[in-house]
Amino acid sequence: MVEDLSMHIADLLENSFRAGAKHVELRLSLLRGTLRLEVDDDGSGMDGDLLRKAADPFFTTKRHGKRIGLGLPLFLQTVEELGGTLEVSTRPGGGTRVRAEIPWHHPDRPPLGDLAETVVPIILTSPGVEFRIVLEGNGERIELDTERLKEELGISCLTPEAMGPLMRMVREAMDRVGLKEGA
Repeated sequence: MVEDLSMHIADLLENSFRAGAKHVELRLSLLRGTLRLEVDDDGSGMDGDLLRKAADPFFTTKRHGKRIGLGLPLFLQTVEELGGTLEVSTRPGGGTRVRAEIPWHHPDRPPLGDLAETVVPIILTSPGVEFRIVLEGNGERIELDTERLKEELGISCLTPEAMGPLMRMVREAMDRVGLKEGA
């Protein structure tokens, strides 16, 4: 198992970028004791053969010597060890959606981790990708997207100087919906 769930999220987002996604949505919801984590993209998608291989440890579409393809298999292992479910839906040229449901109060659940610290640098280093983060819990639904964030910050493009305010916005939203440890 990885140290925290935000590392799995980083792996899923990286997969989206490698697939050429221009729009990526990350959804996290905490409803009735279940954490639902979903990454949806408009990347190249996978055919049936590639989808079957994607859960195999060490399978990768990357050129030789570039990482080893453990992201999705490790996430699947974590989800299964916690008694959760993982679904991957995809089609060639039509993007991919990875959805996991994990019992929030499972005694072995890794901490969610600092999602802001994980996701904001990814957003800032991916200027050609439009992001949407949807957080749901405590009867609230909060949507943060790159266009609206730029508007709220009064800037035309996201730069490293925006990291602090963006991290604060994500953390505040997570607190409001109850997606923090000890919640």
